[in-house]
Amino acid sequence: MMNANENHGVIQQHAIQNTLEHLSGEIQILLQNENLYENRIRELSTNLGVFQTAYSAMEDRLRRQAEEKNELLHELNALKGLEKRVICLLDGDGMIFTQELMSQGQEGGLAAARKLTERVRQFISTNEGFEQYQLWVYLFYNKRGLLETFGRVGLTTVRAKFDDFMMGFNQAAERFIMVDVGGSKEAADAKLKVHLEDNIRLPQTYKIFFGGCHDNGYVHNLRSVVTSSLGHKLVLMPGYSDVAIDIRALQLPELRISELFITTKLVAPSYNVIATGPLPGLAPTTPKLTAAQPVCPPTTPPGISPFSGEGPGAVARRGSLPSYKSVLQTPLTMSTRFNCPTMEPSEGSSESSEASEIPFRLPRLTPPSPPKQRRINHQLPLSKHVPPPCTLFYLAQCRHGPSCKYSHEYILEAEHYQELGENAKKTPCKVTNEGGDCPFGDECVYGHSCPNGTTCYYLKLGKCKFIAGETSRFHTKPTLIFA
Repeated sequence: MMNANENHGVIQQHAIQNTLEHLSGEIQILLQNENLYENRIRELSTNLGVFQTAYSAMEDRLRRQAEEKNELLHELNALKGLEKRVICLLDGDGMIFTQELMSQGQEGGLAAARKLTERVRQFISTNEGFEQYQLWVYLFYNKRGLLETFGRVGLTTVRAKFDDFMMGFNQAAERFIMVDVGGSKEAADAKLKVHLEDNIRLPQTYKIFFGGCHDNGYVHNLRSVVTSSLGHKLVLMPGYSDVAIDIRALQLPELRISELFITTKLVAPSYNVIATGPLPGLAPTTPKLTAAQPVCPPTTPPGISPFSGEGPGAVARRGSLPSYKSVLQTPLTMSTRFNCPTMEPSEGSSESSEASEIPFRLPRLTPPSPPKQRRINHQLPLSKHVPPPCTLFYLAQCRHGPSCKYSHEYILEAEHYQELGENAKKTPCKVTNEGGDCPFGDECVYGHSCPNGTTCYYLKLGKCKFIAGETSRFHTKPTLIFA
């Protein structure tokens, strides 16, 4: 029999043999799967490279998206008003720079731009407490109308230097724009209204300084802005001392720059002043009469010498010119008796066409002194007023006096005289229209030819009021003359 020690050794040997066999089996399995594991490792390595490339691409994409996000946030901040825009909208018919600035030409334009910028900056800084903004200035004007006005009031230096002044103003900054809109009626008004409506609702628009306070025609647009709860963006910038009544009633804040813009309207001297002498600073002018015209003694009011003016510097001698009424009422060598036609408020034989120059009117012998005074409604043409202004009273002599069916009571300005003259030229002169020779020629208050020339619509229908003589004579464009 085996003793206990031998038995124990056999058991241990058997256990070791089993373990070695198990390990040998495991090794065999590992050796059999080696190729499989190597292929798996290569596959995982490849996938790792793909993932690393994708990760790098995603990083680049995220970086670009971050940059785009920052740009969008920058634009959003600008739209929210962090980059504010301040706009000046100026109507050049009522915002006229001072004579001192305009007479300096280009330097004056640059100085005007600097002064405007400085005063706007002071206003914003004082009332809002910041100075970071973009300033845009739009000034729309009628160049020909302004130059004519400068000529009529005697600002010859300003008229000569105006183009240089405009150039200097436009060159002062990229966002300063001074534009001639032409002679179309209300052309500047239309542009200002559109710019007001387009800009007031933009979130980046912080303030609009509105320079059209002389004209009640803007009140509806301004009131609409106030009603839309955008009135806090509006600041009035009056040029003239007087603000239109309806605009003043809106009670908006104001910025006045009296050293930059003239404070009173430029009004041409009325034609009664021509008879008593020139205004200070105006060159003497003498109305023209053709040598072939018959001259009849005018009716001279008591106390006025027929050969002198009424004060120092009088140049247009009252006795040297006939009144419009006296010439038309005086018989000439021909048997025809000329009579002054009665002016009707009609617009003429066709639709209105603007004259390029204001017609000459013979001087009144006595200045208009109406017992009452009426103001013009700027939203209506003169012919639509009730009653309309009397053409002869303002441009020549009205023989009807207080019994005239038209009004002698209106307070007229230069543009009203121009409108009266243009409308009068649409009414045929009775003398010429009956085949006679008007002693005043082209200086006659009334028209000697159809304003629309050969394009007259009524001419084609045979209904044009300018009917006498040869058709070609009465349907040519009239020449309007300065005296």
